Amino acid sequence: MAPDGKPILLDGGMGQEIYNRGGKAGYGEWAVAALYEDPDLVREIHSDYIRVGADVITTNSYGTTRPRMKAVGMEDRFESLLRRAGELAADARDEAGRDGLRIATSLPPLEASYVNEFALSYEETKGQFAEMMDLLDPYVDIYLGETLSTSFEASAFLEAAQGRGKTTWLALTLVDHGGTDLRGGEKLGEVVTQAREYAPDALLVNCCTPDSVYAALPLLQESGLPFGGYANGFVEIPAAWEERGSVMQLETRTDLSPEGYAGEVKRWIEAGAAIVGGCCETGPAHIARLRQLIDIGE
Repeated sequence: MAPDGKPILLDGGMGQEIYNRGGKAGYGEWAVAALYEDPDLVREIHSDYIRVGADVITTNSYGTTRPRMKAVGMEDRFESLLRRAGELAADARDEAGRDGLRIATSLPPLEASYVNEFALSYEETKGQFAEMMDLLDPYVDIYLGETLSTSFEASAFLEAAQGRGKTTWLALTLVDHGGTDLRGGEKLGEVVTQAREYAPDALLVNCCTPDSVYAALPLLQESGLPFGGYANGFVEIPAAWEERGSVMQLETRTDLSPEGYAGEVKRWIEAGAAIVGGCCETGPAHIARLRQLIDIGE
């Protein structure tokens, strides 16, 4: 919870907001390319989320991992672009001058989203998460490991964060339509039990349907830690998803307008969620409506 006892409000999606405003093809690569081709756009999106009331903004670093950068021939720019992601978020925060505003890392699956097979070993995965933390440390307040599909990724992220003195939030992604299994196939309750050993500051679920977030909340609550979630606006992410495609190929729901999404989030808050926000297919208008929901209760 925020100091005023209200749920903490995260920002919404970044990559698709860049695509929608910049009109560039190649969703994932453009979100990275915007860091050097149009940094003002990235800063503007951060500022818009701050303006509508987000308590936490997230670095534009979902696609900026060493393996993902290598896959698009940009590994030599990995360090500079990751730092740039931190700088742009910090610039927006400093310009806003608002007390209590925090920045979270977007520390994603290193190789691909929604998968359970990896080329990197556990030690390599932990080391690469630690490298990203080192590069983003000067700019951020919260380590957010998000859209993680397996206990392998979650444990590597949490172990990398140990002893660094920063708030650590773990966000796991679940199967759609009210399921509570991770996309990698494991049971959420079992992964939550493992995660507790690392004493994270909060447990979340993200990048799944709103009903899956809602179904997960009782399991997260059993951890005794602050919990919450932030959903996407897709009809579903198929089990056979191939990350090298594009989320632009996924079908968007028509019922998750800012008003519709707020109705879903209201259920989460009533179930005890202490941290809420939006993922893919949510933008500043959604976060503005959530700010209203949190502040006045409707």
